[in-house]
Amino acid sequence: MAYRLGIDVGGTFTDLLLFDETTGKTYLAKTLCTPTDLSAGVMAGIGQICQKAGIGPEGVATILHGTTVATNAILERKGARVGLLVTEGFEQVLHLARSQTPGPLAGWMVMIKPDPLAPLEDTRGVRERMDPRGHVVRPLEEAQLRQALEALHRQGVESLAVSLLHAYANPAHEERVRQVAAEACPDLPVTLSSEILPEFREYERTQTAVVNAYIKPPVRRYLSGLRGKLQEAGLSATVNILRSDGGLMTVEGACERPVYAVLSGPSGGVSG
Repeated sequence: MAYRLGIDVGGTFTDLLLFDETTGKTYLAKTLCTPTDLSAGVMAGIGQICQKAGIGPEGVATILHGTTVATNAILERKGARVGLLVTEGFEQVLHLARSQTPGPLAGWMVMIKPDPLAPLEDTRGVRERMDPRGHVVRPLEEAQLRQALEALHRQGVESLAVSLLHAYANPAHEERVRQVAAEACPDLPVTLSSEILPEFREYERTQTAVVNAYIKPPVRRYLSGLRGKLQEAGLSATVNILRSDGGLMTVEGACERPVYAVLSGPSGGVSG
């Protein structure tokens, strides 16, 4: 018999549902979340629900997992310290944001913009330039890039976001930045805006890349720890992570692009 296991990790409880694909029977379990190690609550719930069904962990063929790990990291401001690389001259892109304001004409007088997840002191301008069609206007200056990377690394940044002007049209410079970063700071996870949101409008693209970089380390830690514990328990099931749009992604995909799972938990409640 094949079993599918649904897991939802929230802020207080971890809920599990086991579905027998042969008989259609379902089993439920609920455990308290363990904030210091969320995977511990998941494993406790798996033990309970497998016992109810009278099967061993190896009987689970597929795991569908929704989680608020990424959501809570943003809301509680417990993500990584992010370094941001942008085209020189656009260092204030997150502070300028958009000119639209809520309310009437004078809405700007009471509008409070949120503090950027990548502060200005951890932002560096890179000497390069693409035009809107992806043609190189100014070649990437790698010597200056290395200096910027080394400075950010010394400051203690834990994750790097790269959002260069018009990278949606030609990602070559961003991809080269990643290569140089891998050489200069091999322990630093890198997020490219051209991969996360390859669309025009630099503010939205930069913001999305920064959010991805901000939550990447905590999401990676959680999913890597969970996968290790599943393997130790004899679970070789395929694990899929619920995306914000209700679709699914692999664990590897969620570790690289966790911003796609920021609303993973809430979307599970909507899609069922």
